[in-house]
Amino acid sequence: MAATITDLSRRGDQGFALPGLFGEAHALLLAWLTAANGQNPSQLLSVLTGPAAAPGFCGWTIKAQLAALSSGQPVELISQWVANLSSGAVTTHAGLAAGFTAGSALGGHGSLTGGVGTSSSAISLPPQALPLGAVVASSLAAGQEFFCFAFSQHSFSNRQAVALLIAKDVVSAQWHLSLTDMAGVIATVAWNLARPQVLLSTGFRADFFSSAAPLMLVRPAQWLPITPTVFYQQPLPPVQWWDPVALPVDLAIYNRTFTSLGYIKPADGSEWLQLGPSRLVVRLKDPVS
Repeated sequence: MAATITDLSRRGDQGFALPGLFGEAHALLLAWLTAANGQNPSQLLSVLTGPAAAPGFCGWTIKAQLAALSSGQPVELISQWVANLSSGAVTTHAGLAAGFTAGSALGGHGSLTGGVGTSSSAISLPPQALPLGAVVASSLAAGQEFFCFAFSQHSFSNRQAVALLIAKDVVSAQWHLSLTDMAGVIATVAWNLARPQVLLSTGFRADFFSSAAPLMLVRPAQWLPITPTVFYQQPLPPVQWWDPVALPVDLAIYNRTFTSLGYIKPADGSEWLQLGPSRLVVRLKDPVS
């Protein structure tokens, strides 16, 4: 199977197009969320705050309520990708909903503590007339569902991001949330059923350390867990590699990092598109049998 791709790119002569771009992506997200929730009635995805709900800011605060329980209550994850349209500052965060406080922070998106994220990257603001490369990739294949929105303001590595990735963990069948800031720094939150405990990640598990040859397309794409911190005489158990968080089959990683929306065609005839600067790629076309 191959993902559904929607090209949302903009020309560079259309003024500051970022709010309009996010509005289009939001409409596609809401349609996908409705279908995904219908297919997964024991789990619930919701938009707490969308691009148009916080004047002066642009982005999403997303909540995923899982079927997994912790202390008798459903586990809830939250991700935030929010750009300040006055300063250009971008805040990214992913963590447990227990660390979320609704309120006036980030223009009404609220604040999320704990987890992982950054506040050190930025979008380019007017008066620059910049083209926008942007794509929504999604799938509703059972057990392989995902929605991804990636965009690039220009080819520099600090002006492109995966602003939203909601994906089924194909190992646990639970949702997890991920995103990057404008410099490709990853923030991912998931739930480890075997532990059970929150799983945080800032990178993919990779068998390579270079963006040069040999170039490799690697599946399944798995998140590299952050090893839990050890406190005093009660160390937490080690990370279990045999219980990974893995992305759906139409997503992979590719070790060429600096080109957003690059095109890849391996020897098997399949076709792939790069999504932002984080090594994530999506399948456009199945292999030729």
